[in-house]
Amino acid sequence: MFCPECGAQNDDNAWKCVSCGEELHRPVVQSVPPVQSGKAIASMVCSIAGLLACLFVGQIVGLILGYSARREIAESQGRLTGDGFATAGIVIGWIGLVIDIILVLLWGIMLIGAATW
Repeated sequence: MFCPECGAQNDDNAWKCVSCGEELHRPVVQSVPPVQSGKAIASMVCSIAGLLACLFVGQIVGLILGYSARREIAESQGRLTGDGFATAGIVIGWIGLVIDIILVLLWGIMLIGAATW
């Protein structure tokens, strides 16, 4: 590291210049703010859309994206956020999947009942 005052060569770990005694300033490293996971948001959106219109498809896509997002967030060492969105997508996806199965079973029972009546 070179001294900004006198230009003398100093050890990289030095705090003061060996020649003039000037304090050596280290360059400031800017940290990168964490980024919101797109998969986590997509998971929640797909799961909610599955509740409203896309039977089974929205929930299954939401579950896949949610579990994938949680894995990526855990492996990102703090660079990705959105674990709450991913968890919400997973929970809403499972709830929607159960509701869809119940609706299909009820629909099947109604069809069987109507056919035998």
